[in-house]
This record gives sequence, C-alpha cells and structure tokens, in this order.
Amino acid sequence: MVFSVQQVKYEFLAYIKEFDQSFPHWCVGISDTPKETLFDKHGVRTGEDPWLYKQLLTHRAARTVYDYFVQHLKTAGVPPEGETNEFDCVYLFKMAPHTRQ
Repeated sequence: MVFSVQQVKYEFLAYIKEFDQSFPHWCVGISDTPKETLFDKHGVRTGEDPWLYKQLLTHRAARTVYDYFVQHLKTAGVPPEGETNEFDCVYLFKMAPHTRQ
C-alpha cells in the first residue's frame, strides 16, 4: 500500500509517541529495500526494537517526510545511498546500543 506524506508523518509520530517521545532517540532513512536496510545495515532486531516503514508514491514525497523528521524534529537521519531518485520508502527505528546508524 502506498501512503501520502501526511499519512506517514501521522503514523510515524503516533509510533514515536507510543514508544519514546524523545525524537533524538529515533533514526529515519530512505531506502528501496527497507526491511533489508533495517535488519542488515542497521542491526535492528525484529522482535525487540520498535521499527516501521512506509512506501510513498514518489521519492520526492519520501524526501519530504525524511526532511520533516530530520530537520524539523531533529531525529537522526540516514540519507539514501547514491544519487538515485528511485527510493520511495521511508523507515524509522529507535536507536539502541546494538543498532548502527
């Protein structure tokens, strides 16, 4: 399912509110393979760590969500690798001692 910018912002904010309201404890990124990125690159543990991802219609929409959380709310951010404009998924995870940014 593809979501709008406002839907993703709302869901991410609700998720953060549920687990830990301190924005600097969270990391947001953009990926075309969010599950692999979360688990393989960042070391997020499926059953232990709070994490979430959503697909948006375009890379620009994903970038809008990313910029809102990183620039406005001051979460940590992981920009997409490379110069591509193909990535349309935004992911979120709560940082922990075992996760990598």
